[in-house]
Amino acid sequence: TVSVLYCIVNMDVYMQSARAMQGALDGKGQLKRLCLQKEVQKKRATYALAAETTKCMAVLDDLLDKSEFYKSNATFWPCLARVMTYDVLFGTGLKGNVKTGPGYAVKKHSSRMKKILAEILKKKKLTNPRDLISKNTVRIPIYLRVNSLLAKVEDVIACFEKEGWTQIDPSPEALLEAAKAPVKAKRKRSSDEPEEAEVKRTKGAGGKKGKKKQKGAAKEVEDDDDSPNRKVFYRDPTLTSLLVFPPSAKFALVNHGLLKSNKVVIQDKASCLPPYILLHCLEMTSILNVPKGEEPKAAAGTSIMGPVLDATAAPGNKTSILSALSNGRRPIVAVEKDAERVEILKERLKNMSADGRVEVVNKSFLDIFPEEFPNIEGIMLDPSCSGSGIVDRVEATPKTKEEQESRIAGLASFQVAMIQHAMTFPAVRRIVYSTCSTHQQENEEVIREVFEDESVKANWVIADIMPGTWGTRALPLFKDCQNCIRCSPTDDHTNGFFVACLEKRKRNKKKNKKKKKEEATKAAVEEEEDSDDEVEVEIENDESDNSEAGEEFEEFEEFEEVEEEEEEEEEE
Repeated sequence: TVSVLYCIVNMDVYMQSARAMQGALDGKGQLKRLCLQKEVQKKRATYALAAETTKCMAVLDDLLDKSEFYKSNATFWPCLARVMTYDVLFGTGLKGNVKTGPGYAVKKHSSRMKKILAEILKKKKLTNPRDLISKNTVRIPIYLRVNSLLAKVEDVIACFEKEGWTQIDPSPEALLEAAKAPVKAKRKRSSDEPEEAEVKRTKGAGGKKGKKKQKGAAKEVEDDDDSPNRKVFYRDPTLTSLLVFPPSAKFALVNHGLLKSNKVVIQDKASCLPPYILLHCLEMTSILNVPKGEEPKAAAGTSIMGPVLDATAAPGNKTSILSALSNGRRPIVAVEKDAERVEILKERLKNMSADGRVEVVNKSFLDIFPEEFPNIEGIMLDPSCSGSGIVDRVEATPKTKEEQESRIAGLASFQVAMIQHAMTFPAVRRIVYSTCSTHQQENEEVIREVFEDESVKANWVIADIMPGTWGTRALPLFKDCQNCIRCSPTDDHTNGFFVACLEKRKRNKKKNKKKKKEEATKAAVEEEEDSDDEVEVEIENDESDNSEAGEEFEEFEEFEEVEEEEEEEEEE
């Protein structure tokens, strides 16, 4: 019975992974989102299998074709065949004792597929089947953000150190090297190791030394750990709420108690930047709140931001940073158009104790009237993008060059519209625009198109983000373009990212008053001139009426004279 249930559970994972892959291929959504839907059971296992299968889909299709799998299984669902074949060839094998159904069909052809795979590896002079899968060679660290609403960074560091983790000097390169280095360490015996331990036997009666097996003896053994799982981390010097771990630590962290209690969050460093920039928690040359007669200088915290709005808030990681940095005191509006994602957003903010003073709005940002939120001073825009900057991104839908170009052009138009709409909010002073894209069409060219409008040029500037400290700048396409920043997997050890900060020029109140006074005077003069013109017109009308009356009188006099002459003639 247990074996049957085990098989059923694993068949569910196979079926769910296959459905998610099919949905992604049909354009119904991103693979990850499809795997994390509410009805999906064992979400993590489902996504892991679907993502890995997608990465080597071309290899699997080739093997299924060459092994003539579909000749004897013509109605077999290709996506299900792929996920099950992946587990046979690249995974740990099909789970459970499957003697019938889909599992049996795949197992029946497995030996033939393995033989073909071995021939391909030999031909290409490879030893590991995974070498056939094209992978991004760039590996980035795992960033763990401490949720300051529930925990202190120092306490979290102490917790990891107590568990045997070692804090090292801040350096991504040093972190990756240290993670690879072997270390002599005593470790506790794992639960799957035999209980018998080999111990030295002391001199016995015969004075001989030897070895014997002693049950339940040594509980600690000395071991050389040559794997890249050495427990090291460091505190990020730029964003001090981030702890940085080697890539191999991900599986140790995802099940950690601190993560489950929402005291820490796995979030890429680049993704954390926009909220910090919006609230001016990082060094920036800002024109806001600069004292009279002084020039803007690169500094952090010189400007004070009032109520803020996150235009695309779900799932809530960036919104929770805004709440943490505001310490629950600043009004925050979180906008999300998708009803299901709104529920995810609310739940996440509640679990992270970040829902204080956060108003969630279930509406598209473009459908919001600026007058609804007249006091919003800062807007964070992270609109839909191609996601081309995400390392190890899983893209299930194969696209032609023309389809990609068309999609990017459509996204860029939408991104421009988002910025233009944000600029119409009456009190807005700062807009932070970001994407996880590497395409300049979605980054620098979007900002350039926005600034082609003369009114935008006159009223807005591009603030210089972390000048001198952040090396990767935007492409130099136009003036002040390099005030924006990019994030690079190779140089900055993050996902590919782009951030621009737009600030509204301060209005000169005296000039505005003078201008209003001049406009009022001009309007009054024009009104007087209009009234004078009306008087003159009336006079002219009166004069014309009088002249017409005079002419009529003269004509009447002439007519009377003619009548008198006719009467005199008649009398004569």
